[in-house]
Amino acid sequence: MGIFKHEDMLMDMSISSRTKLYKDGKLLFIGDGYKAITMMLNNCKDPNPVKDKFWAQLNMREKPRFSKGDDLEALRKEALESFGKQKEEKAKRKSKKANQWDRMTK
Repeated sequence: MGIFKHEDMLMDMSISSRTKLYKDGKLLFIGDGYKAITMMLNNCKDPNPVKDKFWAQLNMREKPRFSKGDDLEALRKEALESFGKQKEEKAKRKSKKANQWDRMTK
C-alpha cells in the first residue's frame, strides 16, 4: 500500500504482512496493519485525515453484536465451558491413540 505520513507519524505498509509505525523517527510498532492504523488514530492530534485514508480498512472489521439484554458474564462463562469440553474431547482422542500404540508395540 505504501507509505503514509501524518503529523509526526509515518506508517510503512510496503510489506503486506508487517506494517511499521514510526513516531518522531522512532519505531513504535511492527505488526498487523489494522492495529497500526488504530494506534496512529489514538496518537495523532487530528485523526480525520487518517480516518479518511483508511476508511475501508476500518469499516471492514465487524464489531461484536451484543444486544442490551445479553449478559456478558453469562456469555463468557458459556464460552469457557465449551472450551473446556473441547479440551476433554482432545484428551479422549489422545488416550485412544496411546492404547493403540501400546498394543502395536507389545
